[in-house]
Amino acid sequence: MSANQNQEVCIFNRITGQSTTQLTIPNRVNYRNKLIDLFVTGVPSGGYADIYVGSRVYMRFPFQVSFIYTIAGPDGKFDGLGGFGYFIKKVLGDESLYPNAAEDEEIVINLSAPATEIDAYYLQCTGGDVTSHNVPGGSDYNTKPFIDLFTYTATSTGAGQMITNEMVPTGLALLDSNRRISPTKQFIMYTLAVDYVYSGTNYTTYSRLHIYDEENELFTPLDHSGLEINIPAGTDDINYNFTGNNYFKVSPPYVFNPNHLVTLLTDVSSVTGNGSTLYVYLMGIKKTLSGGGG
Repeated sequence: MSANQNQEVCIFNRITGQSTTQLTIPNRVNYRNKLIDLFVTGVPSGGYADIYVGSRVYMRFPFQVSFIYTIAGPDGKFDGLGGFGYFIKKVLGDESLYPNAAEDEEIVINLSAPATEIDAYYLQCTGGDVTSHNVPGGSDYNTKPFIDLFTYTATSTGAGQMITNEMVPTGLALLDSNRRISPTKQFIMYTLAVDYVYSGTNYTTYSRLHIYDEENELFTPLDHSGLEINIPAGTDDINYNFTGNNYFKVSPPYVFNPNHLVTLLTDVSSVTGNGSTLYVYLMGIKKTLSGGGG
């Protein structure tokens, strides 16, 4: 196949991980690699995949615990896409956000715990710009897909319990120690989800989620009732399951601006034993307004 010098030509490839915890897409001179989908068979519950482009962690893609569905093996597709590809192409609607590596960069995927298998689809492209780290999707690009993962374990009942544990890689955190967004960051939220365990000898029933931007509560500002997350009762506002095209769409996407105070609260209706952990996923795009591309 021939092409003009500046016309990009791509070949579709598939690769399986070198171990049950890591997959590396090697760099190739004169080519740019674009990760377009990721599959994990035997997903570690509550774990995650850290995706590196070169030396920079591009994003953390978290896995489900019990009830939502973020990623699966190669047979877990909807509309031809796995959970990773679905999030970027369908939820965010921007294929330019696929991680892509210049000719001097590898793409490395590290899992938090061993799985059965890691597989990925990627495009190997030549004819375009293969050297820049600043193109859309590049390691230094100032706009990246972002999933902010928070966890909280309630051991007693009560309303308005604060969720503060932001579980993201070093350098990717959205909030500082005072729960304020960095002065150089902006987060645009497209969807959100929760997950937790509510069976067994240790479990917690979480019933509501409250999200505040400064003093303003999102979604239910009049009565401060919050979003329903009462999974046992079947009244979960923010379930996430790409196989059924089922997710809570924030329309239009909500913008969290620099320096703003972000507060997450949960209401707890019952606790058995030592309780169980709530996972909150705020999902969208993070922009760096000045400085590097983190």
